[in-house]
Amino acid sequence: MTKPENEKREFVRVPFMIGTTVRTSDRTIWSGTTLDVSMSGLRVETTDAVPPEGTFCEVEIVLVEAPEPVIIEARGSIVRSKPGTLSVHFSEVDVDSYQHLRQLILNNSDDPERAEKEFSAHWGIRTSRPRDKS
Repeated sequence: MTKPENEKREFVRVPFMIGTTVRTSDRTIWSGTTLDVSMSGLRVETTDAVPPEGTFCEVEIVLVEAPEPVIIEARGSIVRSKPGTLSVHFSEVDVDSYQHLRQLILNNSDDPERAEKEFSAHWGIRTSRPRDKS
């Protein structure tokens, strides 16, 4: 499958229903429904009040299916916000989370070959060092 000509997204999105936490400076939003995820962000459904566009946030996706929970952590900002859904654009993903996110997308993509090509074309995705948890 090739990228449609009118497609402006840099990365393939995959549907992936899992719980996600989005933290801003003044609230924590828990979503039981992540509608889709890509290397550059995600879209979640929520019943919580959503912050305005441009709000800095931290995202945590816990992959509960793993024998020991694997956590994907990212920082970014809210780029779309409307009652019931919000979209986050990632600006930073730590190295371990990047690898887990990449694998999640490859495992769930309808076109893993296209996803792999996109990863290769974007070698400059910003990653950060894991934060000290102490």
